[in-house]
Amino acid sequence: MKKAYFLGILYLASFILQAQFKISGEIQNYSEKSVYIRIFTGATNTLINKVKTDKNGKFTVTIPQNYKGIVQVTDQSKHASLDILTDNKDVKFKTQYKNNSFFETSFTEGETAIAFQKYESYESYNELKTNVFPLIKALYRAEDEFYKALIKEEKRIMASNPASELPLLKYYIQVGELSKASNSVNTKSMADIYKNKIYNRLVNDNDNLEGSGYLAALVLDYLRYSIFGAQSQEEINTILEQEIDFLLKETDLETSRGQNVLSAVFMALPKEQFGVLLEKYYAQVNALTCVITEELSNSLAAHNLAPGALTPNIIFAEPVKGYKSLHEVKADKKIVVFWASWCPACRNEMPYIKEYYENFKKEGGEIIAISLDYNEADFKEAIKDLDWINYTELLQWDTQGVNSFGVTSTPMLYLLDKDNKLIKKADHISKLMD
Repeated sequence: MKKAYFLGILYLASFILQAQFKISGEIQNYSEKSVYIRIFTGATNTLINKVKTDKNGKFTVTIPQNYKGIVQVTDQSKHASLDILTDNKDVKFKTQYKNNSFFETSFTEGETAIAFQKYESYESYNELKTNVFPLIKALYRAEDEFYKALIKEEKRIMASNPASELPLLKYYIQVGELSKASNSVNTKSMADIYKNKIYNRLVNDNDNLEGSGYLAALVLDYLRYSIFGAQSQEEINTILEQEIDFLLKETDLETSRGQNVLSAVFMALPKEQFGVLLEKYYAQVNALTCVITEELSNSLAAHNLAPGALTPNIIFAEPVKGYKSLHEVKADKKIVVFWASWCPACRNEMPYIKEYYENFKKEGGEIIAISLDYNEADFKEAIKDLDWINYTELLQWDTQGVNSFGVTSTPMLYLLDKDNKLIKKADHISKLMD
């Protein structure tokens, strides 16, 4: 028994070591600033780490799980983004940062990452060849030197197609081509063909599908193909319900794949138009007894956040004015404000909130402001005259509470009672006074 236990520990330890790999980068002109690392494990990407570059713009981050797919590296403002395809192996790269963009990126380690960059370069040139070159060629004669140069460049582009045999890159290209095919589907028969291809991916593919970042797009395409040719809203609703029921049965709602598919459905269908239909699927999630994904859990929490419902708690990374969490703040009423210093509407709203706070505080109320800032200096400057409880994780839309409260724009205000149950939510303080 002891020997088996010992061997089991060794096996687990070796698996953990194999599962971890590193992304190392050097970003010129980006010293001592935050870098955000995201991966795809569901319908959307997930922030897994935030690190700061050193004085030379270098950083290293460990991906703490077995992962094959797209790793997204973004700057602190989320304007610059770099996609890296990795097959659970270390990656090293260099890039330059200018005008909120990464450029002149080169990889020095990571076979799949290097091949993926070549593929992306080919795709960019091929798009020019397909969409732009024909327009330019029409302005010249075949004997013109510039026309001949275009023909030569077309041949060079076609010859540069990496056509890689690396399994993960081949998979990514195939799924990407399936997603891009939606632009050319213009008949019911074509829609049915591509709908069946997507069905096979959703039902049969492994976690590489989530890692590709294409799952949500494919679910949306599947639904679009399903209603191709529908003539009325009633017909659309009927077809969508049948197809969603079918997909959830085939992918199994008690598995992560089924739950990821449903998360993508919630993203694809606007509540304003399909609220009654979506209510059916939220009820199914409420009835699940298995563990559900964090993405689906947040979606459910936001959906269930109606007047009288207990609000999600927000655990502070460090105590703020002695409080460790939102629910720990004791007050007759609370207002939770999601805002950011970079948000013009928030800056316009703050004077009105400050004016309201004076009497609100005297009457036993408290405000907890959750900032979606990313720059610490900007945050500190913005709160220097704000006397309520101010908290930030400097994570923008990845901030705790954003998803579970259903925050899709700022400012957003939530009025709670003393038991942390929702009374009302609004986008302006004046609407909480009604």
